[in-house]
Amino acid sequence: FGVGYNHIDVKAAAKRGIAVTNTPGVLTDATADLAITLMLMVARRAGEGERLVRSGNWPGWHPTQMLGMHVTGKTIGIIGMGRIGQAVARRAHFGFGMDVVYFNRSKVQDCAIPGARQLNSLAEVMAASDVVSLNVPGAPENHHLISADVLAAAKPGSIIVNTARGDVIDEAALI
Repeated sequence: FGVGYNHIDVKAAAKRGIAVTNTPGVLTDATADLAITLMLMVARRAGEGERLVRSGNWPGWHPTQMLGMHVTGKTIGIIGMGRIGQAVARRAHFGFGMDVVYFNRSKVQDCAIPGARQLNSLAEVMAASDVVSLNVPGAPENHHLISADVLAAAKPGSIIVNTARGDVIDEAALI
C-alpha cells in the first residue's frame, strides 16, 4: 500500500514466513498532490472556513474574513529532494510561481526547477521558507530530523507540511 514499511515488524513477519513488500515509485504524484493540497488548505484557511459553514455559523462575507496567506511568489522549502520532493517543487514553482530552496543530504545533480537553490542546512531552509514540505523516508536516521533547534529557525507564521512519516518531526518540540 505504500513506499514505507517502518510500521511493520519485518523480523516478526520473516519468522512467520510472511513476505513484506512495498510499492516504491507509485505514489509520487499522489503524495505531491496531497502536499500541495495541505499547503493550500492551511495557507487559505479552507478547513477552518469549511467547518464554519458546516457548523451553521457562517456570518456572511465581509472583506477581511478568513484572510490567509497567498502562496503565489512565496518561498517553498523542500526537505528531501527525491522523487516526491521534486514533484512538490515542480507543482509549487510552475503552478504558483513559488521560489524553491531545498535541503538534501547529497548534492542534487539534475534539479529541473529554474532558480532552485540547494542550501547547506535544515535551519537555512526553515529560515528562508514561507512553506516547508517534508519529503524524507521514514528511517531511523530521520527520526526527529525536525528538532527543536530546526523549528526555532523557522520564519514566524510559516507552514510545515509533513507528507513523510510522523516521527520525522519532534512533535513535543513542535507543540
